[in-house]
Amino acid sequence: MINIRKNKVFMAVLYVLVFLLLAEWLTPVMSLTDTAHKSLFLIFIGLGLVMALAKVPWWISGPVKVLYVLWFIVYVYTGQAFFSNSSIVFLWSDFTANFIALTSQNWAETTDVFRTVLFFALLWMAVYLIHYWVSFRLSIFLFYLLTVVFIAVLDTFSPYTGDTAIIRIMVIGLMLAGLLHLARWIETHRIPAKIDKIAAYVIPLFLMVAASTAIALYLPKSGPIWPDPVPYITSFSGEAGSGPGTIGRIGYGVDDSQLGGSFIGDDTPVFRAEVEDGQYWKVESKDFYTTKGWRVTRNVGDKFVYNNEEQVDTDFTPGDPEQEATALLSMEQDFPFVLYPYGTKSFLMHETPDYEYDTADQRFDTFFEGDVFEPELYEVKFSEPSFSLTALRETSVEDLEELPSEFDRFVQLPEELPQRVRDLAVEITEGSDNVYDKTRAIERYFSNNNFEYSQQDIPVPEEGQDYVDQFLFETKRGYCDNFSTSMVVLLRSLDIPARWVKGFNEGELIRASDGPDIYEITNNNAHSWVEAYMPGVGWMLFEPTIGFTGAADVNFDLETGETTPEDVEMPDRPDPLQPEEPEVDAAAAEIAGPTIRARLNQFFTENKAKIVWTIIGSALLGALLYKMRSKWMPKVLIPYYRSRNGSAQTFEKAYLRLLKQLDLYGIKRRDGQTLRSYAAYIDSFFGTHEMSRLTSAYEQSVYGGNSNSVEWHELKESWENLINRTSG
Repeated sequence: MINIRKNKVFMAVLYVLVFLLLAEWLTPVMSLTDTAHKSLFLIFIGLGLVMALAKVPWWISGPVKVLYVLWFIVYVYTGQAFFSNSSIVFLWSDFTANFIALTSQNWAETTDVFRTVLFFALLWMAVYLIHYWVSFRLSIFLFYLLTVVFIAVLDTFSPYTGDTAIIRIMVIGLMLAGLLHLARWIETHRIPAKIDKIAAYVIPLFLMVAASTAIALYLPKSGPIWPDPVPYITSFSGEAGSGPGTIGRIGYGVDDSQLGGSFIGDDTPVFRAEVEDGQYWKVESKDFYTTKGWRVTRNVGDKFVYNNEEQVDTDFTPGDPEQEATALLSMEQDFPFVLYPYGTKSFLMHETPDYEYDTADQRFDTFFEGDVFEPELYEVKFSEPSFSLTALRETSVEDLEELPSEFDRFVQLPEELPQRVRDLAVEITEGSDNVYDKTRAIERYFSNNNFEYSQQDIPVPEEGQDYVDQFLFETKRGYCDNFSTSMVVLLRSLDIPARWVKGFNEGELIRASDGPDIYEITNNNAHSWVEAYMPGVGWMLFEPTIGFTGAADVNFDLETGETTPEDVEMPDRPDPLQPEEPEVDAAAAEIAGPTIRARLNQFFTENKAKIVWTIIGSALLGALLYKMRSKWMPKVLIPYYRSRNGSAQTFEKAYLRLLKQLDLYGIKRRDGQTLRSYAAYIDSFFGTHEMSRLTSAYEQSVYGGNSNSVEWHELKESWENLINRTSG
């Protein structure tokens, strides 16, 4: 059989690819643990692979690796010369301290040097296992699969981003798998392992991998098929209160079809706004209420594309041109759209993207040369709309009946909506005779009727239960989604057009000056509110959520004895020190970042010693099992091959497995020794004729081309007898 493993060039290529694959393991570990000196760890891995490739004896390679680890410790932790009295004293004192800590089971007293040594031990073991898989098994599938799973899990549940890493892993893995399959094929078919013949197979393989990778990178990609699993996983965290519900992290999300459930805060910055006054930053609106949440009606309205500094046209007409203001937004999270305040006139950024405005959801998506574009810094010119109180008081209910059909989607309600919700809307607005006053009455209803703002212990409606009905009549406890959705539904019950709006509130003022102020907006500031249509006036912003004061600018241009908004006593914002009444708000049930990062960090911090010793124990157990594999392997092999069919191929694999087991047992086959001679030696060692019988059948099947003569069911007993002897 041709042994391609002796071809140094071919094996060197394999080891280079293995080195790159190990580097993909090391990179996220270093990143997530804030470990420095990545290049020195990579040198250790490379050193181990080079010595394994060169078949350096263990009594040389072992001391070399130990010396490298000791040099690393001295260099990193002391910066002194390796061969010096001070470095020896440091190593001895650290060894003594760790030895005392381990013997006294005081795990917290172990030093960073000890943890560094453990990490090197894991790398040492990883290099050895990879060397075994590549040089002896000619198979890397298991390690390749674990690498993909490892990177995928970290990309999903940690701050590490594996977008490019997963591509590199796929390319490296495909090349490795192809080369190892080629090596097994060459040995099986006894093809001479010459460079020109190997190149004839390797070059097409590399070209195919390169071409398929390039095509995959440049082809358009579809969106995710399944929803994000993180919110589902975190729903089992036990933080959702005693009632039924789910728990998520605050932040802007896309899926609003299932509202409800508790939230935990997240102060991750989203963007900073340099603007004269705090603004509500709109992202989009949704119009179709489903009894559980919101979605957008598709195939309605039009789309318009705008360029830099081009006048945009939204539902909100800008206010006084002389009151024009400018906002500068610096994004810290990536969104494929721009956020905008009310009265927006134009956008400007250094790039020249297209701003695509969709009247279906009032969102400005951004594209650059046909691809989705995520802005980093842009300027918005706007002039806040101002509304005449005289005109608002002239809005009549009769005018609602004359609105065109395009407003129908803004009065949509599900047939299943309980009648008591409609009755409540009539009761709230009983004393109002115009559309504006009815809308304001519903807006004020929540602050005067024992409703409570909270993000904790918020249930999710059960099957057949309406989200708004549950909030208005049962819980009276919730956050912005509960208040804003309820106001929209109550308005629509009166045939007043209304829509549900998502975005961010003003955020926190972090610097005030004579010029523009600077606000920091975090995930905690994700918010939802209401827009209602006033006949003859237009769309207006309304804020029903307790503790939030966003409202449209109303010009009080008439004499009225009624209380103006300045005279209304607004309820206090929820005390940020009260865990049940935080100041921040939640916008949607989707997350805007790694959902369980905080919990993972806390878990690792509290259980650091347990995790370290679990890893060490698992590694030692694995090493012990590997070392004693000749003892337990027969107990696995015999049931496995008993369950296989009686083909010649099964016999050939069983015979080769027997040769490996005999080698593990200590009866090694000498270089150049024939199978017949080796079989005779085995029979003389055990005092049987079974190995010669098996070898004769194997040669007749493989070399004689007479595989039909193999009777596996007759040879199985001899094979099992020899396999069992190797476990003694």
